[in-house]
Amino acid sequence: MVLTGIVLVVICFIAFRYFYAGVSSVKLKNLELQHQVESMNKQLDLFAERERKATREADIAHNAKTKFLSSLSHDIRTPMNGVIGMANLLNDTNLNNDQKEYTTTILDCSTNLLSSVNEILINDMLEYSKMDSENDEISNSPFDIYNFLEEVLDMFATRAAESGVELLYHVDTNVPARIVADCKRLQKVLMNFVENSINATKQGEILISVKLGENADLKSLPISFTASDTGTGISSEKVPTLYKGILPENFSTKSREISKGFGLVISKRLVEQMGGTILLENHPGSGCSFTFTIVTEFSENSLPEFEDTRLSGSEGKQILIINKNAVATRFLSKQLEDWKFMPVNASCGEQALEILSQISVDLVLADANSLETGPLKITEEIKQKYPHLPVILIHSANDESYKISPELFSAVINKPVKRSILLDSIISATRLNKQKAGKSYSNLIPENFAKKYPLRILVAEDNPVNQKWIKKILGKIGYQCEIAENGNVVMEKVSFEKYDLVLMDVQMPEMDGLEATRMIRLCLEVQPVIIAMTANAMQGDREKCIQSGMNDYISKPVELHILLSMLEKWALFVQSKKELVSI
Repeated sequence: MVLTGIVLVVICFIAFRYFYAGVSSVKLKNLELQHQVESMNKQLDLFAERERKATREADIAHNAKTKFLSSLSHDIRTPMNGVIGMANLLNDTNLNNDQKEYTTTILDCSTNLLSSVNEILINDMLEYSKMDSENDEISNSPFDIYNFLEEVLDMFATRAAESGVELLYHVDTNVPARIVADCKRLQKVLMNFVENSINATKQGEILISVKLGENADLKSLPISFTASDTGTGISSEKVPTLYKGILPENFSTKSREISKGFGLVISKRLVEQMGGTILLENHPGSGCSFTFTIVTEFSENSLPEFEDTRLSGSEGKQILIINKNAVATRFLSKQLEDWKFMPVNASCGEQALEILSQISVDLVLADANSLETGPLKITEEIKQKYPHLPVILIHSANDESYKISPELFSAVINKPVKRSILLDSIISATRLNKQKAGKSYSNLIPENFAKKYPLRILVAEDNPVNQKWIKKILGKIGYQCEIAENGNVVMEKVSFEKYDLVLMDVQMPEMDGLEATRMIRLCLEVQPVIIAMTANAMQGDREKCIQSGMNDYISKPVELHILLSMLEKWALFVQSKKELVSI
């Protein structure tokens, strides 16, 4: 028994030792693990601190760059204000010819310096700096591709007119009129390309072309944009560093080259953010083109196309184009063919007169820059031989020579030519010409017009005189209209009654026409046609109306033949829509 007890004691002692050793080992391992975790936590804290420090340093660097550029801008603007201001004052005093030339040179150089260095260089560098520190999310929204391109080119219209360069755009017919994409990013890219082209192009044209890519469907629309010019191109040695933003050593005398460098860096990053890449096709001495493709979407709330109803009855009309620029003529002819017109081309006034002597033409589209003797002389010759032939003048915004005899022209269109304005002008001119052949203007209203084109019309107009005028003129045509004096009244009326068409003033009390249109587009299940009828006729006003959701635009004072054309056009659309519903 004693031996057995001794054996048990020994066994317990051995077991206890192993147990104690195991516990000690676990404790030791736990301690080691704890030290490792603490070490890793310290490293993570160190990395986090370094990251916070790097972020702070980046923010400080960005703020420093911004402050530096802002200070640079201020330090340039302040003395230049004095230079330009005093030079202008000096220029208004009695100076001899030499002194006048000197002060004019000072003003020109000062203005160019301020524009080139401050506006171009600093703005691009600020944008570049901003992109370094920000990574904004893509902001897609629906927009009209035609209005978008026209707004981009409009920004350069004056500079293009001064150098005689054509600003053109072309959208393939299979590209939807409204798409969903990041409009602001896209605008910055195309503006950079056009800016560079304007600087490099002294003659010829700058063209933005838009095409639909492969494998397109309603959810995924790859669209390619190409900006090409006939300028000097890019020298071969500069191509490898084109998107690196490398400043030339003598940058102080080459501000536009700096702008081009940073502009292309910005454009490349913006395109990459939209999921695309930029391709360069360069021809040193004869121009270059930049192409990029991005994936867009079809706009589900896209307004329907109205050109088919607008063009009803105008198909096959023969239009003579007078334009010496072959590229501009080609794209204008293509657009007219898409509208079912028949274009005939002449490169000068003399050739145009020869063509008119051989064939019958319904309309002349004359480019002012292509008429050697000026638009007035050639138009007078045309009118003498063909008094009822309408002539539409296409001219640069800085050319007002036509105003000596504006009655010679059915319409005058500024460059760059806007698609909707061109179509409206052609339809109005050809239809008015047809009516003039048998009727005087005072009896311009066709018989049974309202019966042929029935419409229930609401007029939004706050001016009492204009209210009386529109009621009388619509009454003479055969329509009974209702009046709403502001946007709130418009919303009340359209909420309880169905109208085919709303003639919408823009500037009204309580709620303006733009806001009322947006509310109608959001709230009504059955949508009326809305036409702006407004005195807002400055550049961009038409686009604002269309972007708010309006279908068309008439500027005041309203001409009767234009009003008739609008009513006919949209009555046909309303009829076709009702026929589809009944089917």
